[in-house]
Amino acid sequence: MKKMNTYFMRIDFDGDGKITRNDFESMANRFAESGKLPEEKSKDLFETLTAIWDKFLMNVAGGGGITKEMFIETMKKAVRDPNLKSAVEGPLPLFFHAVDSNSDGFISEEEYGEFFKILGMDPNLAPASFKAIDTNNDGLLSEDEFRVSGTDFFLSEDQNCPTKYFWGPLV
Repeated sequence: MKKMNTYFMRIDFDGDGKITRNDFESMANRFAESGKLPEEKSKDLFETLTAIWDKFLMNVAGGGGITKEMFIETMKKAVRDPNLKSAVEGPLPLFFHAVDSNSDGFISEEEYGEFFKILGMDPNLAPASFKAIDTNNDGLLSEDEFRVSGTDFFLSEDQNCPTKYFWGPLV
């Protein structure tokens, strides 16, 4: 519940209390505007993020936005859907490459702070989250660590799983 509440708060970019397709578009546009992705990758990220809305959430919304209560109830059901894993994993490699601003194949703690900033979060929250998901404690996130942590955030029901901090402190 806390993870889904946290994600809802992070993804409701316009703060209207509902998640809409516009929120997913806004997330993709922030990455594009950051200049961290080439134009083609920005387009891929946009299409991947809006596909999450189109494929999994649009029907929940019934033509409108999804309230927090609706979102949490939907995610409780969806977490058991075998197709959810691929939908959750889909945008993560693109996010990874967007966050890896120096293109060295790793995300540093500083780059993770930029990820938080792009998502509209306080970048000062990033170090604790970064340390929680840096599973090999080498001070860098590999694409695999990033993808696994992002996926586990949604799919793991383990209350002690450190990946629960992928989107920052739980609210």
